[in-house]
Amino acid sequence: MSDTLADASRRGFLRSPEVSLSLAAIAVLTLWPPVHALDLRLAMPFFDAAADAWFFPPDDRGAAYWLLYRGPKIFLVAASVVSLLWLAWRGFTKRWQSFDTRFLAGLLVLGLTALLVGAIKNSTGVSCPVQETVFAGPYPHVAIWDRLFALVPLNEHLRCWPAGHAAAGFGLLGARVMAPVHARLSWRYLMPGLTGGWALGIYQMARGQHYLSHTIVTMAIAFILSAAAIAILDRIEDRG
Repeated sequence: MSDTLADASRRGFLRSPEVSLSLAAIAVLTLWPPVHALDLRLAMPFFDAAADAWFFPPDDRGAAYWLLYRGPKIFLVAASVVSLLWLAWRGFTKRWQSFDTRFLAGLLVLGLTALLVGAIKNSTGVSCPVQETVFAGPYPHVAIWDRLFALVPLNEHLRCWPAGHAAAGFGLLGARVMAPVHARLSWRYLMPGLTGGWALGIYQMARGQHYLSHTIVTMAIAFILSAAAIAILDRIEDRG
């Protein structure tokens, strides 16, 4: 790898293409009201208006629920605990290497993505599709811009922006911290996060729990956090 390529990768995460695109996506999806028209159009195929039912019933606890909701959460928590114990053993036995540092950073991206998205979701007061009158729910639609500009009061029952469940999948974008400099946007390292995030996100959309824009914002947050982790580790290694 050339010195020029290495230097370019360390110019700061704010100038990396994924961060620039992620910030732009968040700005557009947060501040441009016409986005909701697209959200509605894409949500309609998942909803049977004649039966007032979603493709996956929100209260269903069948195979899809365990495969795409409860199961992934249990697996990721268990895998994270085992990984942290393994890293603790590596440190205790003085076998710690630079790979272990980056692996720990990847785990932190996974955890921080879920924590940050969850904190935002619980405080923004945005409605889920299943809660809205257009989909036979009890509440009128509340978008993020309604809350940012204080157009409606906070309703503690509305906690649907951004997409919390998909954060468990998109958090796997933390795998990028272990990639070589030239491969940090390669499919090999993006696949776990994007595949997991969109599988979980589309399932939630099919249950009426989120709109497409909610899921894209969560993905953007995960990209930003993973890029920040990469920038911090690169800076530490450069100084070392």
